[in-house]
Amino acid sequence: MKKPKKTVAYLNELLTLNFESEKIFLQALERVNNSVLKNFFRVSGHERNQIIRLLDSAIRQKGGVPSYPEDSFVANHKLSSNIKKIIASKNEQLLLTEIGRLKLADIEKYQKILNNYEFSEEIESSIKSQKDMLVKSLYSIEVHKDLFAKNIVSF
Repeated sequence: MKKPKKTVAYLNELLTLNFESEKIFLQALERVNNSVLKNFFRVSGHERNQIIRLLDSAIRQKGGVPSYPEDSFVANHKLSSNIKKIIASKNEQLLLTEIGRLKLADIEKYQKILNNYEFSEEIESSIKSQKDMLVKSLYSIEVHKDLFAKNIVSF
């Protein structure tokens, strides 16, 4: 790779994005009471943890140092604050919509990085796979929203 420092910088950007999202999901997991939502946030957090591990490994393989944001930054993240308020309101549809917005923003960030930088074939394949995992998880939100809309489950 011609520019390992730039590759590491982009990988660290994705690492931070996934780290922040994982923390938001784990915070939501602690605050919701519904077992369906708890499972949803547990799975979403685990998904992000897997991605974090892959990115961490790729950064180290490129000779870089993974940069994780401070927990205080994540706790003050705007989306995290919105989600806390929505959880308190017990509006399942709004909560899942906000989580969908978070996932969509993450997918857009992945695509922007893929469009703006040429990675090695191995790293690009891994990043595309991670993005595809996020896209698939976005569909699960619609399933959950449908369950709540039909009153099959509730807060």
